[in-house]
Amino acid sequence: MRFIHGWTEDTATIAVEGLQHTVRMLQVTDSHIALIDQRDSDYMEVCADYCKRMRTKRKDCEGNYISPEDSFAEAMEKAASLDLDLLALTGDIIFFPSQANVEHVKTWSDKVKVPKLYTAGNHDWCYPNLNFNDELRREWWPALEPLHGGDTGYAALDIKGIRFIAIDDSTYQINETQLEFTKSQLRAGLPTVLLTHIPLSIATLRATTIDIWGDPILVGDPDWDLPRREKWGTRGDTATTLEFVRLMSGTSNLAAIFCGHLHFHHADTLRPHTLQYVGLPGFLGGMRLVEFRPLVPGIC
Repeated sequence: MRFIHGWTEDTATIAVEGLQHTVRMLQVTDSHIALIDQRDSDYMEVCADYCKRMRTKRKDCEGNYISPEDSFAEAMEKAASLDLDLLALTGDIIFFPSQANVEHVKTWSDKVKVPKLYTAGNHDWCYPNLNFNDELRREWWPALEPLHGGDTGYAALDIKGIRFIAIDDSTYQINETQLEFTKSQLRAGLPTVLLTHIPLSIATLRATTIDIWGDPILVGDPDWDLPRREKWGTRGDTATTLEFVRLMSGTSNLAAIFCGHLHFHHADTLRPHTLQYVGLPGFLGGMRLVEFRPLVPGIC
């Protein structure tokens, strides 16, 4: 199956062989909304610095700070004005799982009257200073139910001939259930788009990631040693994680992966005709408008 890609920092155009209708998606990632009130009073003190820090990341043309929640509201207002088929929220939309955060995302995303897929990032379900692990993720997933709608670790949606798969890789690992779900979805043979939070490790992305973050904080990185992984709350790659990486690198009907996590833009080839797109963070006003178009015969 052939795909032809073109992109900028905030757009992507993908021509899809066999597609009959244009499909438009807006991806928003890493908004890091930091709201909390008395309903989560046990966590207010530990979150105070996080809340303050996120309010000094973005300025308007007059030098006034724009908060993450206002940036997200701005993105949803734009999304509501576009002729979209899908809104994709690819993790770290909130900075911790407070009720105020969840309510803000739910209120504003509900203004976008199109199908939505949400997958968690490593911050969505974890308060500061808690031990980052899969048990904690399972404990807090129910708090995010208004956002994921009950589909926690994985979900899929077919839109006009394209299958969109959302996989929660926020622990840097893929479990057996997620792997088997992904395999079953790919077997349908439809042109497929994967939505995750953490990117897969590829050579051109790895170097910049280390320069900025100090470690290759990517899924399936072959040289991320165990002592350094512990700092990020993960362990050595499981067999199912490595099989997932091989699957993504060898699947001919996978058009693209859209993800975030790193807070910088990157796009490069995962396999022939398949690209991985890392999105700019929502707290800086980043979002990506993606258009999937029918591949016109005769176009190289």
